[in-house]
Amino acid sequence: MSDSIPPPDAISATPPVDALEIRRLIREELDRNNSYLTFAQTQINQDRIFYKHLFTFTSALIGVLVVVAGVFHYNSVTQMRADMKASVDAAIAEAKSTVTTELANVRSEVQKRVDTEFKSENIITLVRDVAKSKTEKELESIIRSETSAQVKKGIDAQTPVIRKTVEDQTLKAVDALQPSIGTAVAKSTEDHVKKAVIPIENQMSGYGQMIRIGNLATLARNDDRRAFDYLIQVASGKMPESANPDIRKLADSTAAAVITEKMSGLVLGMQFKEKQTPEAMKKFMLSPNRGEREAALDNYPAEDKTILPLLVQLIEKDDSISVAHKAVRRFNNLTKQSFTFWDTKPILEWWKKNRHSYQ
Repeated sequence: MSDSIPPPDAISATPPVDALEIRRLIREELDRNNSYLTFAQTQINQDRIFYKHLFTFTSALIGVLVVVAGVFHYNSVTQMRADMKASVDAAIAEAKSTVTTELANVRSEVQKRVDTEFKSENIITLVRDVAKSKTEKELESIIRSETSAQVKKGIDAQTPVIRKTVEDQTLKAVDALQPSIGTAVAKSTEDHVKKAVIPIENQMSGYGQMIRIGNLATLARNDDRRAFDYLIQVASGKMPESANPDIRKLADSTAAAVITEKMSGLVLGMQFKEKQTPEAMKKFMLSPNRGEREAALDNYPAEDKTILPLLVQLIEKDDSISVAHKAVRRFNNLTKQSFTFWDTKPILEWWKKNRHSYQ
């Protein structure tokens, strides 16, 4: 028993348990002992019933034996009764002795169990286990609370360092991303500028195109062949400016006015101050003076077909609408064709195929 009792320092190190807890433990031990006593009483009652039945059976058997013996051996009823009484008393005494012995054995066993379960070291162990369990729960709560407080205190103490570290790392990250940030900002700025400027550019471009077409219209009305040809292309939808309906309308109306003017038949004839030979007039057809070129075309002999190559040259390259118009009119008269002066491509293609017939 002394080996199982913990040393005094170990017992004193065990956290104290309150009176209610000790009372509960002792109550549990008493309830356990009562259960053992109840078990013993139940067992004793069962043994009594068993011996009672045994006694009844034994009495009956003795009675039978007495009768049989009386029939064969006993001489008188008194003698038989005396023998039967002696036998019954002996059986009862033996049964009582047996029951008493068994009850003593049961009591002894119950007492041993109670003593074993209620030894001081068992109670100390139980109390120590309960105290340990409660202490561990309390310590767990205390440790958790204290750990949380210490962690918070540590974080609060390191807050300046943490903030400084975060700022330094953020600055390093920003420096590393500076090229990408610059590119992204430049692209974003460029996109915003384009969105803001493109409509203005388109509007200004439209104004510029309108001004340019207006200038070309003025030049065409003043006999500029190149301006007139460009207006024809715009009116036909073959130029970039054709996408603007206002510009296309202006080009079409200007070209139509020029064509109407030339096709009206009101063409002024030009005259030389002096009479010129056909060869001299051919030279005048290549003069830088538009009036001399027109005079040569107006006064050249009407049936002379040798002028056809020179007419084709004027139709293709001359800068004057009037000169081109008079050259095409004389070309149609000599070749019996009906080409228009503002569409020179069919004339050039026809001449390429048929010029050998006129040389």
